[in-house]
Amino acid sequence: MNGAMEWSTRGEALMHLRSMKSIALGLALWLAPWIATTAQQTGILRFVVDPGHDFSFIVDKTHRLQQREITLTEGLHHFSVWAPTRSIVDTSVFVVAGHTSDLVMKLPLSSEFVAYRKELSAYQVRKRWTIAAPLIALAGSLTWTGIAWGKYADAKDVLEADRVNYAINVDPAAIAALKSSTIPLHNDELKQARTKLMAATGLSVASAVATYLLAKRTSTWQVPLFEDEQKVKFDGMAWVPDPHGNVFMAGLIINLTR
Repeated sequence: MNGAMEWSTRGEALMHLRSMKSIALGLALWLAPWIATTAQQTGILRFVVDPGHDFSFIVDKTHRLQQREITLTEGLHHFSVWAPTRSIVDTSVFVVAGHTSDLVMKLPLSSEFVAYRKELSAYQVRKRWTIAAPLIALAGSLTWTGIAWGKYADAKDVLEADRVNYAINVDPAAIAALKSSTIPLHNDELKQARTKLMAATGLSVASAVATYLLAKRTSTWQVPLFEDEQKVKFDGMAWVPDPHGNVFMAGLIINLTR
């Protein structure tokens, strides 16, 4: 009887011990992630990047982020840093546990953007002169037309005065001089003034037409566009899921002339 009771007591103790072990094991498994996390030493890395308003980076070739500081485990980490119109810069930084470190860098302009700026500058100069040249010609021809009109009006007034003088003059010598030399000379001057006025007027009309046609033509010219190949490359270096879990990666064309 005593043996049976002793055996029952030992069985209960053994079951109790096993139960405690199961609870301890479950608790250890539950706390394992937290213990592993707290056991890891971390440090802070701050980004001091030029340009500092729209840069992005990929850490350890996996996670793409856009922020000014990040907390990382101690050790060496790889970064790819990029900003619009800039080249991608790859670098590695050793994060020290319990410390805040700065990653200072200036992202260089991409070769594609440098070439785009040259192309855009050439386009702007070409368009500016294509429009300005006929405008300058138009302004010059209008000025010439105004001067020619003034000279024509003066020559006409002089000839009209000669005719009035001829009509009222009673001096035979003066009348002969007017008829033989003065009036023919002023008449020739009026013809020359009229010819110059017609030429100036024709040039003004031609300049106006050329200004209109060239302005209309340049309005159809295609403005150079900047294709950011560095962005295409950067987008392909990491998965960037959207809110629905899909991944979209494509090139970007930016019109910078606005």
